[in-house]
Amino acid sequence: MQLIVAIVQDEDADLVARRFDQAGLSLTRLRSRGGFLASGNVTLLAGVAEEQVQAALDIFRGTCQTRRRYINPTPAGAEPAHLALTAPAFPLEVEVGGATIFQFPVKRFGQFPSDSAAGSAPSPLSDRRPEAPPVMNLVLAIVPNEDADPLTQSLIGAGYRVTRMNTAGGFLRRGNVTLMVGVEEAQVDAVLELIRSRSRPAGADAAGQPAPGVTVFVLEASGFARM
Repeated sequence: MQLIVAIVQDEDADLVARRFDQAGLSLTRLRSRGGFLASGNVTLLAGVAEEQVQAALDIFRGTCQTRRRYINPTPAGAEPAHLALTAPAFPLEVEVGGATIFQFPVKRFGQFPSDSAAGSAPSPLSDRRPEAPPVMNLVLAIVPNEDADPLTQSLIGAGYRVTRMNTAGGFLRRGNVTLMVGVEEAQVDAVLELIRSRSRPAGADAAGQPAPGVTVFVLEASGFARM
């Protein structure tokens, strides 16, 4: 399993989501902004099996386009007297768009409720040398809106630090919430059990569409610090 994090332009996001849906792949959308031009973009999270990675990358490659934009090179707030001494400024043509894509190997993956949602069992702690520093994991949980508040309160009540982002599902843009919980490896099972116990049974919403459950990714952090 791989977690693909893709940053795409607003203009391409809907078509990417539609093509993912047609391919039977799911994704989650996070509203974001570009840096230099502060242009609107969308960050997409997609968990795909190893054999589906190339198909997902092909969708991005065939959908996300580069575009030419023009920007004003004149510094904001420049004084008129200063401008009078400078050569005429012409708009600068820059290239934006395309897709920036990161791939992360998923240590564990689950969809709740499910008997096998916790994924494969973690390695025994005794396999690590005593002097080794704690291994930190990022638990990324995508939950329906109606489950977000009680689950967040339960996690905080259990002593975990939680970061919450309002997000949306892919093609249908269903409202959901993405929770990020950083925990030591020894705590991952307890967090997954808490999430599983707070997950509602899968069913259908008021419109008759399948109601999504909770999707969880567990990623091992290569570094961790609190500052």
